Amino acid sequence: MTLLQIGPAPVGAESRVPPGAPLRVLFVCMPWASLDMPSLALSTLTPLVREHRGVESVDVLYGNLRWADHVLRESGGSVGEEDFGRIVRGDFIGVGEWVFSSALRSAQSPLPAPETTPFHRLASARGAELDGPSRMYRMAPGFVRALAEEIAGQEYDVVGLTTTFDQNIPSLALAGALKDLRPELVTVLGGANCDGPQGGALHEAYDFLDHVVRGEAELVLPQLLDVLSQEAAGLGEGERAERLGAISGLCWRTADGAPRANALAAGMVPMERVPTPDFSAYFDAFGRTESVRDTVPKVQIEGGRGCWWGEKHHCTFCGLNGTLMAFRSKPAERVLTEIRQVVTDHRVLDVIFSDNIIDMQYLTSLLPQVGELGWDLRMFFEVKSNLTYRQLLKMADGGVTQIQPGIENLSTRVLGLMRKGVTGWQNVRLLRDCRTLAIYPSWNVLYGFPGETWEDYASIVEQTRHLAHLFPPDLSTRIRLTRFSPYFTTPELGLENSGPSELLASVYQLPRERLADMVYMFDSEPAGLGAEHGARLERAVEQWQEAHRGARLVAFEEGSDLRIVDERVRRAPREHLLAAGLAVEAYRDLLKGRTAEVLARRMQESGLQDAARRLPALLDRWEGDGLVYRDGEHLVALATGLEWS
Repeated sequence: MTLLQIGPAPVGAESRVPPGAPLRVLFVCMPWASLDMPSLALSTLTPLVREHRGVESVDVLYGNLRWADHVLRESGGSVGEEDFGRIVRGDFIGVGEWVFSSALRSAQSPLPAPETTPFHRLASARGAELDGPSRMYRMAPGFVRALAEEIAGQEYDVVGLTTTFDQNIPSLALAGALKDLRPELVTVLGGANCDGPQGGALHEAYDFLDHVVRGEAELVLPQLLDVLSQEAAGLGEGERAERLGAISGLCWRTADGAPRANALAAGMVPMERVPTPDFSAYFDAFGRTESVRDTVPKVQIEGGRGCWWGEKHHCTFCGLNGTLMAFRSKPAERVLTEIRQVVTDHRVLDVIFSDNIIDMQYLTSLLPQVGELGWDLRMFFEVKSNLTYRQLLKMADGGVTQIQPGIENLSTRVLGLMRKGVTGWQNVRLLRDCRTLAIYPSWNVLYGFPGETWEDYASIVEQTRHLAHLFPPDLSTRIRLTRFSPYFTTPELGLENSGPSELLASVYQLPRERLADMVYMFDSEPAGLGAEHGARLERAVEQWQEAHRGARLVAFEEGSDLRIVDERVRRAPREHLLAAGLAVEAYRDLLKGRTAEVLARRMQESGLQDAARRLPALLDRWEGDGLVYRDGEHLVALATGLEWS
């Protein structure tokens, strides 16, 4: 992994890069970024740009918060949180993009009614709820026009927009409107939606984008601002082209408007050189936003980038990290300082780590120090799901209250098809220990993997009634084909690419070959479970969700015995008494998860000489009562409330 230097110009650079005219820079975060958190990208870039010698000032405008208030006013409150939530979560592909397609420069005039658009017809036929979005579709042009007029009137030189997921068209709509009002204004687009070929495709398709930043902006933006500052001071076209052409990953235009895309460098930003984010603009805007009065703000902290598991075994369905898979992280002391600063400055307790996977060293370096602060923090991390009880306990003691463990499935065979590096019984064990330690695991059941069959799921569906006390999945859904995933880059894995998402194609209305380089989501031929079995799996998840409320299966110590209170079926609570000796020792040993053969050997070795004879009947009874979960040959205890190591 090559790490590149960023920050102040090297010694001697002043003579080669003379100061230019000072620039006024504005960053804009458009919908559909979450309303309850600042943009980590813009908050990180703000101090970097503020310190740039060619910049006079830098401001951040939260267009997503402005939009929320605009919708509140225009709808009288009848369109709001629920509609926003569905779009921000990505419940249905392309809805957020479609809402702002009405404000894009290429939109038809007069504006077609929402129900007559290709996207509305297609999405409605597939079950999308479009009443609220249709009303927002009509509001978007006026909002974009007013926002562009406000920005254009403030004499900014450069406007930078960030785009991830459904932020493309909202950002494009604003950039186009700004260019109509002030053609000399420099527009710059960056973010995850610009990674790889996507950035070049966007730049080529929309001529009102002056520059597109691909890769990590900490590397590209300072160099671009150097050129823009000197260009404002009279930099010649030949030198301008030479300078812009030397910036790795930058998309730019020649004097006659022709698009150019520079190759991406192999190196990445070392985390110790990433600026400490400045969230003040967000919290200033949040305090003025009427529509979020009942919203508790959160803050994002970035500990690391990339994925250490993906470096070794890239999960077949995952398109996250794009071209930047290599894992690197900030030192624990640096992260602790950032947490202390943001909590103190902005009085927030919800700290969301943006990392796609936790640096495991944080369990012993960072989290104990956070716990020692004595603050009632509610922290979130993404983790690998084979954590032990002791590791989860360190997280709980360190203030972690929610994780996204990437469980994805409870079938060991299907998890193997995904390259998850974990088993189904380990996932069940994690769910049990999360319930014991009051850590909420956010997870989904994914299906539709090439090679899976109903046999992989039949036993799981049968046993879900025994899992009612554990946190259920948020949903069950067929996988989507995403750019950068192994299923996308390696068709031999069995997922047949049908081309760019038909829903997105109906929004963008661009040639298919251009869209193929631009979008993140693709359609694919259904694989794995058929429609009938897929629906059966989804119903099982829904039943789990319905049964979960109030359900519990918890073990209590009574001297040397264990009493297990079973309230998974509310109308028929039960209790099970496990007597001291083999029953208690065997059940405790199954907290880790064992095969019956290994369990019998361990019991024999512990001095319980009659274990081999008595265990089969015990295990059969426990399995029948749903006190253990079976995954092939492995059994894992289901009762919460017990520790293991």
